[in-house]
Amino acid sequence: MSTRPRRAAASRQKLVVELSDSEADVESQEADEYRPREANNRRVDRAADRLTGSSTRKRWPTSKNAAGEEPAPKKKRAKEGKEDENACPNETNAEPQEEAPPPPVTQPDGAAVRPSTSGRSSFWERRKVWNIHELLAETENIQPQAARNIVQLFENENTIPFICRYRRDLVDHIAPDRLRDIRNTYTDIVDLRKKAENIVSQLEREKVLNADIRDELMCAKTNEELEFLYAPYKPASKGTLAERAKALGLEVYADRLLYGTAPKVDIKSIVDTAKEGLATEALVISGICNIIMHNISKNTNVLEEIRRLQSVHRVFLKCSKTKESTSSKASSNKTSSSKGSSGIVDKKLDSSKFENYFNFQGDIKTIKPYQMLAINRGEKHKFLSVKIETSDYLKRDLMRFITDQYMSEGLQYPLRREIFTKSLEECYSKKLQPLMCRQIRADLKEKAQKAAIDVFAKNLKQLLLMSPLKGERILGIDPGYTNGCKLAVISETADVLDTGVIYPHGARANKRAAEQKLIQFLSEHNCQIIALGNGTACRETEHWLTDMFHAGILDSRSIRYSIVNENGASVYSCSDVATKEFPNMDTNERSAVSIARRLNDPLSEYVKIEPRHLGVGMYQHDVSEKTLTESLKDVVSECVSYVGVDLNTASLSVLKHIAGLSEKKAEKIIEHRSQKGPFKTRKDLLSVRTIGEKSFVQCAGFVRIEPLSVGGHLQNPLDCTWVHPESYKVADSIVAECDMKLKDIGKANFIARIKEFAASQPKLDSMAKKHKLPMERLEFVLIALQRELLQDYRADLDKRPLFKQGLTRLDELSIGDVVTGAVTNVTQFGAFVDVGVERDGLIHKSHMNNSELSIGDRIVASVVKVDLQRRQLGLRLENMLEETDTSFTFKVEQ
Repeated sequence: MSTRPRRAAASRQKLVVELSDSEADVESQEADEYRPREANNRRVDRAADRLTGSSTRKRWPTSKNAAGEEPAPKKKRAKEGKEDENACPNETNAEPQEEAPPPPVTQPDGAAVRPSTSGRSSFWERRKVWNIHELLAETENIQPQAARNIVQLFENENTIPFICRYRRDLVDHIAPDRLRDIRNTYTDIVDLRKKAENIVSQLEREKVLNADIRDELMCAKTNEELEFLYAPYKPASKGTLAERAKALGLEVYADRLLYGTAPKVDIKSIVDTAKEGLATEALVISGICNIIMHNISKNTNVLEEIRRLQSVHRVFLKCSKTKESTSSKASSNKTSSSKGSSGIVDKKLDSSKFENYFNFQGDIKTIKPYQMLAINRGEKHKFLSVKIETSDYLKRDLMRFITDQYMSEGLQYPLRREIFTKSLEECYSKKLQPLMCRQIRADLKEKAQKAAIDVFAKNLKQLLLMSPLKGERILGIDPGYTNGCKLAVISETADVLDTGVIYPHGARANKRAAEQKLIQFLSEHNCQIIALGNGTACRETEHWLTDMFHAGILDSRSIRYSIVNENGASVYSCSDVATKEFPNMDTNERSAVSIARRLNDPLSEYVKIEPRHLGVGMYQHDVSEKTLTESLKDVVSECVSYVGVDLNTASLSVLKHIAGLSEKKAEKIIEHRSQKGPFKTRKDLLSVRTIGEKSFVQCAGFVRIEPLSVGGHLQNPLDCTWVHPESYKVADSIVAECDMKLKDIGKANFIARIKEFAASQPKLDSMAKKHKLPMERLEFVLIALQRELLQDYRADLDKRPLFKQGLTRLDELSIGDVVTGAVTNVTQFGAFVDVGVERDGLIHKSHMNNSELSIGDRIVASVVKVDLQRRQLGLRLENMLEETDTSFTFKVEQ
């Protein structure tokens, strides 16, 4: 490959790279056990450590372009009193910095840099080798001190639930959802540093690395920047036209023409009839053009300019209907009969689902994520043809920039101009234009997938935090046609009492027998609640129940039913978990048990199923399965941890999701309690194999010892609260100060005395000083002590199931009718609501009155559209009956 510096054409001054010394600027603080400790195996920025021999490293111009550079006039010196943009605003005891001699030019953050002579501002004008916490603070726009703490907490393997509940003061009270995004960014930054180090190592082995190249690679702040910088050194694929031309010895002539170096190129002198690729002048010119095209397309400045132009010019994405989809309806029967199984038409992929995009055009800056997901799916199934359309202005600006980069200096002669113009035109059409399209499509896809995962995660949290229905016997119905409707009755503690099958629909329908058996189940087990799955035959079964209410067969004064999300029930019924629970039960009846239990305790039942099977997302099957699974597992862990579990009764399915635990650790816990009896205190966890100090610290606050599981007497009542064992001494002091006893925790008098203590600021200050505890930690202990014993976190949210006693038909609704219902799913384009008709209605985002809805919200809506042919119902939000908050904030009774 060429050893020519890739920036020779730009004639820009070499820069001063300043190494980060922020590690030495950290605010001096007292030793505090409540601050995150440095990890023993901390993944420190090795690049920064390697270069800490001096505070700055100057990079001088090379001899090739030094002669053409003129000294530029000095800029005005920045104000002396200007603060460092990287300084932490909370730092008051920062170590004094040694004064350096004044630089010729001063940037806002004090870095010395020489002005560029290229006439264009570039983000490479000044860079420093960053530390992880610095780049995290910059990328996520958080305080530097919080970023430093977050990095240390993650390096010490702290979990998000633990950080958000017990270390909130260190991370500026960031919510779990936001912290999960920050952790993903942190992981990306760590991977970026490793990737840069790998590239540096590779270039060292290839002996093409110098200090300047190393510095630029280690300064890159995104994967894209790193790719741009590495592009000139990345070896081309074997067999490409450029590589073939180089093998013929044309690289030296291509470089002369591209950079205008002497001597002038004479095409005739290069022709060699003995070689196939050099036999004619046309072949020689073609080979030279291929090399020039390759060099231009790998130029870092050109790649940066392409990105810049995409952001300033309008770029459109256009969709059209493919010819295949136009003729698919006519040929579907022939295809299915002639091609066998490979030609079967999937009804779910009907082209009518994409008719909104058959003649679609949108600016890439305004296209919504859900639109992009739909377009990608339509293109994947060959219903849509998609292309990116750029303006002539963008092409003109890019061509002008590239011409200035190469043709503004060097020898000027007709052959050079002719070959450069020809190469540039071909390079744009064959390399740069396709590259832009790929970049734009990749960006749109990444943005859309992130939005889909965010929607799924938010909906999953709402579903898991639905309030449990305790103290009721429930009849679960898994509706169906051929195999009938499966029944299962569970007790108040979710134990199975009875199972059966009825046939109210289909070819085997016997409605009278079905009615009799249903009434028998309800009366024999004194059951008044019905949980109806929302799958196949749900609406037909709901119509059947409605007719029974109208006929007086079911007592509308006592019996109620609720529609339950049954997604994943069939997956659960065939799983190993279900087999262990019900080894002798039919798989169809297991799904009915699951539906009933989802109403009894949604969290405990939904965690048995892979989250992606729950169907509360938006185009979730079109996103990266790995990324989706990781994100949803985090959400499940957050929900299970915040609700908490009884250490002596929790199942493996629930226990394994507690922060700090894994499936193997949960199995050891269950094995320990089965062999040695129930846990008496939280600290007994330390006697379990595989549970060390680190795991104990992470999980202890989220498991509890309930009185009933240990015979009604607790050795330490704090084990049944949110107070973490690390704060037991503080809690004891507070209780003693209030002249109360731990056995009174949860009683009205105890809560009242704690509230009085919390209202006294002098007492709070004294207690915090006594225990050297941050005020935020002390306040959380007080909040935990003010809660009733065994109070369910989900009771704060009050997201109860919607019960009904009848169904309205879609054709009975008309525009303007007012209906009430519950939100069943939320997407970026709107929310789906169960209003008691055959299908869920859609409240489009334009009809939401700037409100944000979540699963389980009760709303009042008016009908704006009834499409009987397509069975669609459009609604407008009129009022919200309940608003819920699932941000895991801690509420105190007033």
